[in-house]
Amino acid sequence: SMQYHNAAFIDNFEKQIQDLDEVQECYHMAGQVDFILKINVKSLEDYHEFVRYKLSKIDNIGVLNTTFVLKEIKHTSEYYI
Repeated sequence: SMQYHNAAFIDNFEKQIQDLDEVQECYHMAGQVDFILKINVKSLEDYHEFVRYKLSKIDNIGVLNTTFVLKEIKHTSEYYI
């Protein structure tokens, strides 16, 4: 989540996220969190280094919450109408 929500801070965040190879997906959200990132790293140590040396260097990040996938139950990109 961002500390400040003006366009300049959001644009800056979006530009810097583009340069992080670990980030596979990034979504600007409505609701309790501002952005959700899907990242891919090999280990917890790599995750720690990503947060400490890359993600935390982006200005205006206020709160960082992390969730880990324990098991994939279903994954599909099919869309039914």
